[in-house]
Amino acid sequence: MSAPEILCLSANPAIDCRLRFPAFTVGQINRATSVEAFAGGKAAHVAMAAHALGARTVWFGFLGGATGEEFASDLRELEIALARISTRKPTRTNLELLEDSGKITEILEPGERLNRGEMREMIQTLARSLRRKWRHALVLISGSLPAGVPRSFYGSLIRTAKSAGSRVFVDTSGDALRLSLASRPAFIKPNLEEAETLVGRRLKDQAAVLDAAKELINRGAESAAVSLGAEGLLWIEGKNGSAWFARSPRLKPISTVGCGDATVAGFAFAAVKRAEGEAAIRLATACGAANCLAKSPGRISPNDVKSLMPRIEVRRIG
Repeated sequence: MSAPEILCLSANPAIDCRLRFPAFTVGQINRATSVEAFAGGKAAHVAMAAHALGARTVWFGFLGGATGEEFASDLRELEIALARISTRKPTRTNLELLEDSGKITEILEPGERLNRGEMREMIQTLARSLRRKWRHALVLISGSLPAGVPRSFYGSLIRTAKSAGSRVFVDTSGDALRLSLASRPAFIKPNLEEAETLVGRRLKDQAAVLDAAKELINRGAESAAVSLGAEGLLWIEGKNGSAWFARSPRLKPISTVGCGDATVAGFAFAAVKRAEGEAAIRLATACGAANCLAKSPGRISPNDVKSLMPRIEVRRIG
């Protein structure tokens, strides 16, 4: 494989286990009608979606134990290149409880603690590889941090990647995102709830969301998008760039898990292909919508993306 265009970095991957129920009742015995397991975590979903778009993609992260082996095997079956930092503790498992009504309940394990040697190895491998086999790759850091890992860890990874000349996209939340802003990532994509947490106030309308995105850029992000679920997507291209709003047509989703990750993959693919403005947000929104129709998170169909593209409503709002 030639040098990757997009490097999807995960500090806290998972095996996602999807259980289907006619209905799920808390505090009662619930019998699933089917069970599926697949490689998951936000970075894996991004890697799958970017790969489906045709990007040369590498997933890079921590893996351990039998679940780590299952994760690696799943990505290889999808022909996604993989680089791993082996851990003493096993990779976590997350549960997605999907009811016939479409209601989804997610149960997310925190992830096992990493030791200092494992964290140091990730930073060193990233620094070395971005100057050699991963040179010029866009680095996309997404997902949560495992328990016990310093919230500043992503900041260290951002600085490492930028020092090697790479652009860095970040999709995380809470303190991990807040502390990442000081390292000036090229792009961030909080959802509405995450954006409200960052700015410390309710965002009741589009104008409030736009102001919040501008604030996040003033805090350090070069570009910021805020996903609003079925209500759309708002994006500011840069400090002096245009602001855009996009919305997909109403769809009947199989599951909405991973839609934000597919959206990020669309933005990353647009960036490496030098698409800007309306073209970039149209593609990103179509990818998020295509994920609603996918059989599992991240495994979008290029045909769905293509058919949805002309149906995306896009407006310039600033």
